[in-house]
Amino acid sequence: MKPPSRVSYALRALVDLTLHQGAGPVTLSAVAKRQSLPVRYLEQLFNRLRREGIVEAERGPRGGYRLKLPADQLSVSAVFKCLEPKGLAYAASAVSTKDPTASVWKQVERAVDSTLKATTLGALASQVKENAASPNHRFTFHI
Repeated sequence: MKPPSRVSYALRALVDLTLHQGAGPVTLSAVAKRQSLPVRYLEQLFNRLRREGIVEAERGPRGGYRLKLPADQLSVSAVFKCLEPKGLAYAASAVSTKDPTASVWKQVERAVDSTLKATTLGALASQVKENAASPNHRFTFHI
């Protein structure tokens, strides 16, 4: 299962933000450069993330973005719901209740929801740190 690109891009950017916000707000241009993502697209995503309370913006010459809550309190599910308010497009929603596989798809849906709720930006950032070969390792990951 592959998430929509806006969710994947947002999660990559938010993990990058998590890893680099120790020195203060992080600019989207820095995130875009490190992650090879279009800065204009990140601006659109971060406007929405800001409105939904995931990140906060600081204006000025030293401005940028930071997480509104600690990374360990922000779940992948919260980011997903912010950017995809209608939820995940599971096969379960298209399967008739008379289909003998319907219960399997409902179980898959519940398992994915549970995993998204249990996984935090902090956990993803820790995973990236553990997998990094060097302190300057550029990470990109696909969810």
